[in-house]
Amino acid sequence: MFSIRSAVIGSLASVVALATPVVAQDVAHSDAGNGAAASMPHTIVIKLIERPGAMPFAFEPATVTAHHGDTLRFVQFASTMHNVHFKTEPKGAKLGSAATSQYLTTKGQAYTLVVDSRFVNGTYEIVCDPHELIGMHAFLSVTGSASVASGK
Repeated sequence: MFSIRSAVIGSLASVVALATPVVAQDVAHSDAGNGAAASMPHTIVIKLIERPGAMPFAFEPATVTAHHGDTLRFVQFASTMHNVHFKTEPKGAKLGSAATSQYLTTKGQAYTLVVDSRFVNGTYEIVCDPHELIGMHAFLSVTGSASVASGK
């Protein structure tokens, strides 16, 4: 999880111009380096990218772990249209209309989703509908609570 967190912090630094004040505040908390900061909810940035090769479109990172209270921010970094679709969910999840985003058509456009009571612990498969057949998949693991101090 530490390496994913480092990657997220690095990703956040690269999109500071796109970040809202809340995201900037979350970066400050997660970058504080003390034990209390690790239990605070944070924002996880997942880029929708294009790259050279046989599988030109991807979620980066493609594997993410989040806790209840965290925010997922999917940011369009490609010149090709993408969306975010939670294709599979664990039993008991109730994402409803949040399971599929609008199409992200311009660089910097984002789909933001809080990991709240609609999510249950478990693994979620995420795809981009237009690019699923060529391998644009990601996996989200939801586990526990971000607020360890609250005892939840």
